[in-house]
Amino acid sequence: MLAKLEDGSIVTLEKDCSCLDHDGPHWLYSDRLFHQLNLQLLGPNNLQTQAFAIEEQARLTCKLSIMKAKRIAELLQ
Repeated sequence: MLAKLEDGSIVTLEKDCSCLDHDGPHWLYSDRLFHQLNLQLLGPNNLQTQAFAIEEQARLTCKLSIMKAKRIAELLQ
């Protein structure tokens, strides 16, 4: 996974754990996992949509906090 830093440079985000089931930083793996779990909250009624929105807001707040701490401006594919 590549990332663009605040200074404009492009860096490779290296694996930072000993997990065998994913590549790249653990925080990005966890982010994808939590997003998949949150999608399961979606359903036909308003309460399910609200639950999804609350959990996604928490996930994205955490992700943004990590990105700011690491001075990441953008995640690249």
